[in-house]
Parts: sequence; C-alpha cells; structure tokens
Amino acid sequence: MNNSEWTSTEIEIAKSAFASGNKKAESELIKQIQDKSSNLSDIESLYALHDFLSIERHGLEGRSQFDPDTALFAFAEMVKRGLVTVAELDGLEPKKIAKIKAMSMF
Repeated sequence: MNNSEWTSTEIEIAKSAFASGNKKAESELIKQIQDKSSNLSDIESLYALHDFLSIERHGLEGRSQFDPDTALFAFAEMVKRGLVTVAELDGLEPKKIAKIKAMSMF
C-alpha cells in the first residue's frame, strides 16, 4: 500500500497510534530490562542481557519511523502484541482495519 492510498486524516490517525504503540513498547522494554538486570548473577547472564539489548535495539530502530508503505504490517504486529488497539485506528478505511485484524491473527 503506497502513500497515495492514505488520506491526510488517515496519516494523522496512523501516526498518532504508531507513536502511542512505540511508547508502550519502550515502556515494556524498560520493565523487561529492569527485571533482567536485577537477576544478573554471573558474566554469562550479563552477556545474555547484552545480546537481548542488541536485538531489541535493532527492533526498536526498525520500528521508529512511520512508513505508510509498511504501516499495515506494523499495526498488525502492534495489535498482536497489545501495543495498539483496533479502536485506536478508528477512522482508517475499513479495508485497512480488516487487513490489520486479519494479519494480527498470525
């Protein structure tokens, strides 16, 4: 789906939901890091935390910018993870919402 298939209102709604979902993802990540760091017991657990952080950083950076061309996939993942609700996407074309719902099931 390219940028021309999104209205300016849809772009506004999507950007707002995207930013909200990313903030929730960041908060969840911080909580996970706090939990993991409180359980560090040896150098191996420290290395495991480092690996976890590297993977998560890559994922966060990949999701940091809203892109209308990949937004449906991003929203499906966010809905699946509970970071965005379908209600937050209210105002998007029903076809887009249906695609997001369907993709979030997998």
